[in-house]
Amino acid sequence: MPPPRVEFLLAEPVLRWLLCPPEVMRGQLDRLQTVVGVPNIRFGILPLGVQLATTPQNSFQMYDDVAIVETFVGETIHRDDEAAAYAKAIERLWKEAVTGEDARRLIVRAAQDLPS
Repeated sequence: MPPPRVEFLLAEPVLRWLLCPPEVMRGQLDRLQTVVGVPNIRFGILPLGVQLATTPQNSFQMYDDVAIVETFVGETIHRDDEAAAYAKAIERLWKEAVTGEDARRLIVRAAQDLPS
């Protein structure tokens, strides 16, 4: 059985927010680089400075036909038409994303810009 297809789409600021010490963030950024180019993983970054057709408003995950939206107070599960709306939004965002070596360059630059 082939491995499952997984997609990760991040906004570039996520690479730069220091929610942990720089040495921990450096390790996280290094780990992200390892998924670029893995055959069953679609990895992209919404770069700063690109006009977006859809505004990312919050974090969410898609599991087949279910959308799970994260907020400060918990998670909300959406199915059917609501989940389909999230699926359409993510596909619009993928159109503005960079992938492959362009994504890797953004990760490397973020790691280089971390304080010592």
